[in-house]
Amino acid sequence: MNGVSTVKAIFEELRKEIPERYQPGDLLPNERLLAERFGVSRNTIREVIIFLEAYGLVEKTQRGPRVSKPDIEAMFRILDQCFDRSVKTCREVLQFRRIIEIGVLPEVVRHITDAEIDGLDRLAEDMEHQLTVREAAEVDFRFHAAIVAASRNSMLQKMYQAMSQPMIYYMEIGKSNAVIGPTTVNYHRQIIAALRERSVGKAVEASNAHFHFSESVFNQEAQPSATPTP
Repeated sequence: MNGVSTVKAIFEELRKEIPERYQPGDLLPNERLLAERFGVSRNTIREVIIFLEAYGLVEKTQRGPRVSKPDIEAMFRILDQCFDRSVKTCREVLQFRRIIEIGVLPEVVRHITDAEIDGLDRLAEDMEHQLTVREAAEVDFRFHAAIVAASRNSMLQKMYQAMSQPMIYYMEIGKSNAVIGPTTVNYHRQIIAALRERSVGKAVEASNAHFHFSESVFNQEAQPSATPTP
């Protein structure tokens, strides 16, 4: 096997072995012992440890690699790297958002504070004054992430944050259109008004209208340009 294949093979074996044989806080064998076990150099083992660290499985200590506590956020960060920028993925991102954001609204209405609603108002205002498409998309994401955060469900918050880059990329689509930005802000204000009333029904209605508009914009922008006739 070449060097890359060797590192990958050892990594895969240890990745499966760690949760089966070790508890968080346990030390793995040191570099010398691992090198002897697998019949490779210590440099190869160091590369393997780097991958194990990147996956949140171990952390380096002076006594050797120590098994980490399960790191959900690290897993989600790795998941984020799996998304491409295809039309299919963007549609799936929108579907993911609709499922999460509509489904979480009863808990949002139950827990959201006046201060958090005021924060949503400020984000809506910020979106009106952004200079670039990217800035507007980032504020748009922060608005929706703040709504999810108001549910007090930490797992949903982590999942939503892990999807930040594909979501922001999706949100950039269409924001170069001078009409779409203000329309999006109007939908945000309708959602805010429903949350101020603590009305789940109105919040769901406003959010569904917002998603329907977003979907129509995406479908329009995703259409291939017509080929001019010669």
